[in-house]
Amino acid sequence: MLLSCMGACEDAKAEMITIVDGEGHSVNVSTHVDRIVSITSRASEIIYALGAGDRIVGRDSYSFFPPSIENVPVVAESSYTPNIELIHKLEPDLVIADSMLSDDDRKKIEAAGIPVIVETSWDSAIIATVISRLGILLDKEEDSRELIAFIEKYQDIIEERIAGIKDEDKPSVFIEWSKPYHSMASGVYHNLTIDAGGINIVANQSVQSPTIDPEWLVERDPDIIIRSVSITAKENLTEKMVEIRTEIISRPELTDVAAVTENRVYALGAPVLSGIRSLVGELYLAKWFHPDLFEDIDPEAVHRELLQKFFGQELEEVYVYP
Repeated sequence: MLLSCMGACEDAKAEMITIVDGEGHSVNVSTHVDRIVSITSRASEIIYALGAGDRIVGRDSYSFFPPSIENVPVVAESSYTPNIELIHKLEPDLVIADSMLSDDDRKKIEAAGIPVIVETSWDSAIIATVISRLGILLDKEEDSRELIAFIEKYQDIIEERIAGIKDEDKPSVFIEWSKPYHSMASGVYHNLTIDAGGINIVANQSVQSPTIDPEWLVERDPDIIIRSVSITAKENLTEKMVEIRTEIISRPELTDVAAVTENRVYALGAPVLSGIRSLVGELYLAKWFHPDLFEDIDPEAVHRELLQKFFGQELEEVYVYP
């Protein structure tokens, strides 16, 4: 259940609502959320997309999209390292964090009477729920429905087109992130791979984020290798994608792997692999996995439309290489 009212929901004068967050905590929040500290970039993007970006008074260092948010004071490197004193001084109506926020830091923030909402997943499969929850909190429910409809329109296209594909006709995929041979057996990248019609070759590993032995990977001979590329505010995404992909295809042990010999190694910017823009990442994956089925789909054009419609921004950066 997303919420229940403390009093009648129809009563415009109701002062509090109760939100059940991603961790299952019931959190009492004011019906007038005007000052927000967002220490997770995915929430910051959603808040801006819903037209409430001007309510953010504090952010984490990874919240640098859209560009106007850079004028907002940084109060945490990430949810893992919040500056409790600075957050208290800002006197926000609400703090939004991700699962890196420790229970101890959550209690310290709440000790000042500040409600904390923690979202544990920005997966494409659950993003509609998160958007809906924030739409309720921000009194932006109509905007949230519009955003969800945009996302689900393209998710439905992908689902319909891959519905009849047999497993033997799906490409084997290795998604690498954060460091060489580090992957994901479950979670956001795994789900994107499955939803786009691929087979995650590390899905049966015993840990969620395994680091794979190169020899094991060579033996599995994946059809496609995708590297998620993250950047800080000071880095250039295109340059980093080129650098990382070049490093991957230059690894001597991967010389004869199908993904390398058939030129199906891709670098994809992390901003389009989770949160609102995971829709764009899913479209890229679907097109790489099944080019004939998605010949008419242009992920870059969808990305451009998303930015223009919900952020008032033009697409000025490249998020994929090559």
